[in-house]
Amino acid sequence: MELTRTVRVRLDPTPEQASALALTIEANRQALDYVSRIAFERRIRNAFDLQRIVYRTIRTRFGLRAQMACTVCRTVAAVYKSMKSNGNANALAKFKHAKPVFQWNKDYVLRSGLAYITTLDGRLRIPFRVEPPYQRYLQDGWTFGAAELVQKRHGWFLHVSVSKTVPDPVGDFDAVIGVDQGMRFLVTASCGNEVMFIRGGKVKQTRLRYVRLRASLQRKGTRSAKRRLKAIGRRESRFMTDVNHQIAKAVVRFAKAQGQRPLIVLEDLTGSNLSVRFRMKDQYWRMSWAFRQLADFIRYKAEEVGIAVMVIDPTGTSETCPKCGHCEAANRSRKRHEFRCKKCGYRCNDDLAASRVIAQKGLECLRQSQSA
Repeated sequence: MELTRTVRVRLDPTPEQASALALTIEANRQALDYVSRIAFERRIRNAFDLQRIVYRTIRTRFGLRAQMACTVCRTVAAVYKSMKSNGNANALAKFKHAKPVFQWNKDYVLRSGLAYITTLDGRLRIPFRVEPPYQRYLQDGWTFGAAELVQKRHGWFLHVSVSKTVPDPVGDFDAVIGVDQGMRFLVTASCGNEVMFIRGGKVKQTRLRYVRLRASLQRKGTRSAKRRLKAIGRRESRFMTDVNHQIAKAVVRFAKAQGQRPLIVLEDLTGSNLSVRFRMKDQYWRMSWAFRQLADFIRYKAEEVGIAVMVIDPTGTSETCPKCGHCEAANRSRKRHEFRCKKCGYRCNDDLAASRVIAQKGLECLRQSQSA
């Protein structure tokens, strides 16, 4: 199984180097628009055919180096193929915010703290930094792939794609961990009698402070207030991402402690917020929590250590009894955070009951796939 990750590399260019990077971005964007128009007018969708027609023009008119010129043709061809598969085959593709794509060992190299990047002014040597969470991807057998050059308000970055081949998870699982996501407990994970709760109280308080601050700035409506609103939005997004990273790590650690070949079972919560009734005071919290992001983090952190992840249909997981299987909405009391089966009398925390049902559904899916 091949894992693919994206590493954010912060560049520290001089003003002259930053100017060269900006010119390269603009030349690349103009070249993409030019090639896109040729492809659209002549209905060319093959990258090689495009390259035969426009390669010399890209090199002379826009000043792009050889590999970048080839990448422009591949990018345009891929975009038109994607548009065709999405039923939008007769539209002109525009590249308003396109980012240059560099190929490893041809357009860029990272070595000894320096990024060697091909630009219109030749190959530049730019110091770079990598934040601690990403540093492990620069070693341990990861292979470098393409990189995007990105300019943001707070600096320059390379978004580098890295990949690594790891063994596929073994199918003979000795532990099944059900993971329930919620509001009172952000995560409840269970495997038999082993349980892990991750409370959401402190996280919720922090986010409510952001809500109040945002409301105050929105009432002001000044330019400076609008700038602060954007900054607060970015800060809150970073906060949520960090929380989800920490939760995902905890879930994977819990799974590893349960057996040599564990299986993590998650619910498919895509769009679930749109169909769940909840109190108005919880509206912002419920509607904006990144459930999908957390599931993605759990999945890719589990894959890196060889733990399998299964996603199941969430229908009925919070209302089904993990002991007798009876499913009824009245089994669960959201107000008391309690599950009490109307048929057999089984009683426990509602999130714990849901996590156990999720694990049981995962086991059922395994049996069905093995018997098929």
